[in-house]
Amino acid sequence: MPTITLQSLDEVQAFAARLAKKLKGGDILGLVGDLGSGKTTFTQMLAFELGVKKPVKSPTFILMQLFDVGHGNAFRRLCHVDAYRIEKLRDLRTVGFEEYAGAPDIVTVVEWADRVPEIAARTGYRELRFAFAPGGGRTVTMTD
Repeated sequence: MPTITLQSLDEVQAFAARLAKKLKGGDILGLVGDLGSGKTTFTQMLAFELGVKKPVKSPTFILMQLFDVGHGNAFRRLCHVDAYRIEKLRDLRTVGFEEYAGAPDIVTVVEWADRVPEIAARTGYRELRFAFAPGGGRTVTMTD
């Protein structure tokens, strides 16, 4: 599991740009980390890199949002999920999660993915663990 340290928002943006180029439809990114560790900021920057035109905010109360991505991607939409208030996978099913997560024309980003551990067993799942770095910035550890 490679770990990188991001000291600035420019470095977060560059990381999001590198990852955006590698994504394909069906990918599910599980974001894990403490409150304020950078999950939402990363998601916003990833969405920007994918060509999303609308503002991206954590869907804490509506649980899930769909965004069209720009042309030139191998998929059509970004599904952004906030599982902070979720207790069971069935809670996500009520908003259509099963229909979107893993679909060949969608990339799904799940903030607080550790609250719904069943997601990690899905095909296409990769986890990004965000943490506060000693001396400032953030670390991100990625699984393949």
